Formats: sequence, structure tokens, C-alpha cells
Amino acid sequence: MDTRLQELAHARYSQKAFLGALFDLALDEQWFDLQHMVQHDMAKAIIADYSYEMGRDYLNQDLFFNCWEEVIDVGWTTFCLHTGMTREKVDTSLAQLREGI
Repeated sequence: MDTRLQELAHARYSQKAFLGALFDLALDEQWFDLQHMVQHDMAKAIIADYSYEMGRDYLNQDLFFNCWEEVIDVGWTTFCLHTGMTREKVDTSLAQLREGI
């Protein structure tokens, strides 16, 4: 992942208000909403801003598909560090969510 994109992802996912909202969702076991916020809302916003900064229009599709998973990984890693929840617990909860759909 490009250094600037990584910096942007760390900064965005580390915002106090965002982490607070994620923590509240985790307490309520709202995994669908957690997943949506980390993997869709914030990841798209980060990549869109990065794409625009790089002069590649707003939310360049090639950039999005090439970086999306790495940006999301930063999000879940930051979430785990903030909450103390293990990545294994996150992955298990997301897998259960997928199985239930």
C-alpha cells in the first residue's frame, strides 16, 4: 500500500468519534453495521479522498479495487487495537454474519 494511503487510512480509522461508534456497535454485537462502517463507508471515503488527492478523479475504480482490502485491514486492525478484541474474534463474527445471510 502506498505510504500516503496508509497514513490516510490510519488517521481516518483512528478518529475518536468513529472508534467510539464502532465500540458501541461491538458492545451491542451489531456486526452487520460494524462491517458496513469499516468495510464500506470508511474504506470508500478514504480511497475516494486518496484518489482525488492523486488526481485520479473521485473514487477511481482501478485504485479502489487494488487497495480496498488493504485499507479495510487497517480498519479492522485499528478497531482491534482500540477495543482489545482479537482479530480472530472479528473474523469469526464476520464469518457467522456471512453464514447467516
